Amino acid sequence: KIIIMGIQIITIIKNMMMKQTICRPLKKLKLRGKDPTGNGWYGASRGSREHKGVDYLGNPGDEVFACASGKIRIGRVYSNPSKSEFTLVEIKNKTYTIKQMYVKPIVKNGDIVKCGQTIGILQAIGDFYGDGMPNHCHVGIWKNGLLTDPEPIIK
Repeated sequence: KIIIMGIQIITIIKNMMMKQTICRPLKKLKLRGKDPTGNGWYGASRGSREHKGVDYLGNPGDEVFACASGKIRIGRVYSNPSKSEFTLVEIKNKTYTIKQMYVKPIVKNGDIVKCGQTIGILQAIGDFYGDGMPNHCHVGIWKNGLLTDPEPIIK
């Protein structure tokens, strides 16, 4: 009985340690709703496709935090030499792949970050899209390979 109880306790502790935490991308969480350029919620229409994430309003220069612990990959969202280049920071671990867009990174490819760690600053989207689109951090979450609505997860 003692051995079985010990194994059960170890299993509970391992499960607690493996539980993946999701952190907020910005200090203040305010969803981008409907505006002249579209909608910022999960599943919103983008013509022939759906919005694969949620947009959280922010100001250019705001700190952006890692939504999960994991390994970093830096990519491009859009690049237009005459306007701006927008980047995404992807964070990947055993459970989640999280794409945070419109972030000027302070981290590098291959870095390991912790949930809540500063990964960059929010970029000015108005420089690319014009004045109609509010500045925001786009967050897309895939859990175990399946696209997931970030809003109920991020608190």
